Amino acid sequence: MAGCRARPGAGAQSPAVTSTEEEQVSATEEENIVTGIITGVMAQEIRESNSGVIMLDVRNPDEYNSGHVEGAILIPVGELESRLSELPDKDAIIILYCRSGMRSASAFIILANNGYTNVYDMQRASNWPGDLVEE
Repeated sequence: MAGCRARPGAGAQSPAVTSTEEEQVSATEEENIVTGIITGVMAQEIRESNSGVIMLDVRNPDEYNSGHVEGAILIPVGELESRLSELPDKDAIIILYCRSGMRSASAFIILANNGYTNVYDMQRASNWPGDLVEE
C-alpha cells in the first residue's frame, strides 16, 4: 500500500495500559499507518535522515506566504492532479501538510491513486517543530 509506514515504536506496549486502552491505541496506530499520518517530529527526522525529501504544502498561496516549512513546494490541492508532472519521481519521499489536515488527506489519496509510493501526511503546518518561514 502507498504510504504505509510503521511508526517508530509502533506495537510497543506500555505496562500501565489497560486492555481497552491497548485496543484503542492499536486501532489508532493502524489507521495512521494506512493513511500515512506522521507527527511533525517524525517528518523532521525523515527529512534530516534522507536526501531529496519533498515537503509539499497543499494550501493556497496566501496561507503558504503567511508561513511554510522552509524549502516546501506549493501545489494547492485543487491543482495537484494537473501538476503531477512537477513531482516526477513516484518513489521520492513526499511529506504533505495543509492547515487542518483535510486537504493533505485529499492530496495523500490523489498521490497514492497515481502511483506515488512514499507519501506521508504531517497534516498541519503548525505540526512542524521548527520555525515556519514567511514570504
